Parts: sequence; structure tokens; C-alpha cells
Amino acid sequence: MTEPDRKWRERSLFAVFLTALVSQNAIAIPYVRRNGPASVKDFFVGDIMKSTPGRFAMVDLLFVVIGFHLWAFGEARRLRIVGWWIASVVLTFGVGIGTAIPFFFYARERAVGR
Repeated sequence: MTEPDRKWRERSLFAVFLTALVSQNAIAIPYVRRNGPASVKDFFVGDIMKSTPGRFAMVDLLFVVIGFHLWAFGEARRLRIVGWWIASVVLTFGVGIGTAIPFFFYARERAVGR
């Protein structure tokens, strides 16, 4: 891969990561402020679990989280970026997998480039 291509990918992944971080928190933070700290659990076990489509979506998301982090752990060990993998796990459960995946891909891209 050429240097300009690698830089473009790196910048693009960083932009997706930041966009996800800001947009997901723009939804979650006002909700938690309005409903109190105990409402954090609503994002994981709230009303979504009351319907069959909601349960399906949560099970599907659970497998995405497991599959991604298993793959990412192997990549992190290979590239010696386990600390960034740990950060992606924290982001998964602190913000969401939609933020964690672009974050890890960005960290991976930087590691591959060095």
C-alpha cells in the first residue's frame, strides 16, 4: 500500500471513530442526565429486550462484539498493541461497538504503518 493510501485510510478511520464517539454520546449523555445514572442499564437491558426483534438485535450485537474482540485480540498480540485492544473493549462497553471497531481499526492501521 502506498503512503498516501495508508494516510487516507488512517484519517478516514479516525474520522469514523470520532463521528461515532460524538454521535453515540450525543444520544446517551442527555438520556442519562434526564433519567439518572441508573438509566445506563437501559442501553443494555432496557425495553429492547421486551420484543422479539429487540432480543434478536441484542443477540446479534453480542455475537458481533464477541467475534470482533476475539479477532482483534489476535491482531493486537501480533502487532503488539494489546493496550489499544483493551481500550477498544472499554469503548465497547462504555460507548458502543460502533465506536470501538473504528477505534481499533485506526490503532491497527497505525501499527501496520510503522
